[in-house]
Amino acid sequence: MKKIKRRAYSLLGLIGISLVCLLVFLFRLAADGEAWVTFPSNRNVYTEGQLAVGAVYDRNDLILAEPQNRVMQFNESAAIRRANMHIVGDRQGRVGTGILRAYAGELVDYSLLTGTYTFGGGGNSIHLTIDAELSQIAYAALAGRHGAVVVMNYETGDILVAISAPTYDPDNPPEIRLDDPAFDGVFLNRVFSSSFTPGSIYKIVTAAAAMDTFTDAQTRTFTCTGVIVVDGNRVTCMGVHGTINLEQAMGYSCNPFFAQLALDLGGNLLHQYNSRFGLISPHTLGNIRTAAGSFTAGEAGSPALAWSGVGQSENLTNPLSMARFLGAVARGGTPVEPRLVTSISGGILPRRSGPVLGDPILPSSVANDLALILRNTAIHYYGNSFPGIAVAGKTGTAEVGEGRRPHSWFAGFLDDPNNPLAFVVLVENGGFGLAAAGGVANTVLQAAVTR
Repeated sequence: MKKIKRRAYSLLGLIGISLVCLLVFLFRLAADGEAWVTFPSNRNVYTEGQLAVGAVYDRNDLILAEPQNRVMQFNESAAIRRANMHIVGDRQGRVGTGILRAYAGELVDYSLLTGTYTFGGGGNSIHLTIDAELSQIAYAALAGRHGAVVVMNYETGDILVAISAPTYDPDNPPEIRLDDPAFDGVFLNRVFSSSFTPGSIYKIVTAAAAMDTFTDAQTRTFTCTGVIVVDGNRVTCMGVHGTINLEQAMGYSCNPFFAQLALDLGGNLLHQYNSRFGLISPHTLGNIRTAAGSFTAGEAGSPALAWSGVGQSENLTNPLSMARFLGAVARGGTPVEPRLVTSISGGILPRRSGPVLGDPILPSSVANDLALILRNTAIHYYGNSFPGIAVAGKTGTAEVGEGRRPHSWFAGFLDDPNNPLAFVVLVENGGFGLAAAGGVANTVLQAAVTR
């Protein structure tokens, strides 16, 4: 009898262990199954380590990538291939934000029930918000310079352009040496995965914080003598502007004015506003996570705090996060979350995504007043740089040290209900903001409003 009991207990123990193992397996399958089947050695969906199923289209149904004879083929235009490489990806999966890598599970249509099996074996189709031909225009406007261009519809969140340079043709990839300056950061999408010293475009952030904090922010005046001395250190200006208010300071891009605003606000409060505005936290675009920005709260009365209000010091800004913030200013203080994928179809259950509102970041009165200041800045201080389009924005010239030319920025939005577009242009080491980045922005926006 004891022998039978021991055997029964052993059998029950084995059954219990088997159930535990089964539960562990099912848990791991649910958690990691997609990663298992999208591993490049899975010859059901990969050919020699390269994804061989699924298709990617832009917002106008232009083919960006599709398999032919189990080899992924890209758009027939080399210019479109280069311009959109960081969005689509390459055959080798070297671009982490590329759809072919970030959405591999969706392209192969993996599910717990069917694995990678799809009717016809072709995988899914992914439709993007990207306008591939407008992206080609943006890439051409960079004219071989390194940088980034993002254009986003601030009512829908659709990212129309997300250009990063340098790039390459995924159909004819060159030999890339990472120590070659021509390919510096070539596998990074600068719009999604990098952050940069913002320079004077950050004065929009300082102004927003001040307008939300001080009731007299727009009427208080400051006398610019060309320099402000903070704890023995000089914060210099490009000119001597005399007695000016906030709107004039934005137009003149007066460093001492915004340095004083930062000193008045204090580092901790500025940090809180950066967090509220979504400028220091990463954002999620489906399967893609953007780079975080940074803001170091300088000590009260310190030169670091003064320079941070100007967009220098240790400030770092992600281009897409800045576009999201500017879109919120344009639409009265509430952002729409950026989106890259509109639909995934071809499987049993097609998936679609729509606009998603974020939490309000500014009262509508403050956002509207700031939008008017930015519109007036473009009208009165940038001449006829943007003919026929209602640009509201700010230039930026970001010092990056080591004897290098400054980064050139232009950031803002169109004050136009028919073309609700927020944009950010960065030309690395491009010099003054309006000359380099402003020209790129005008080319892209002029094309955008006619499409």
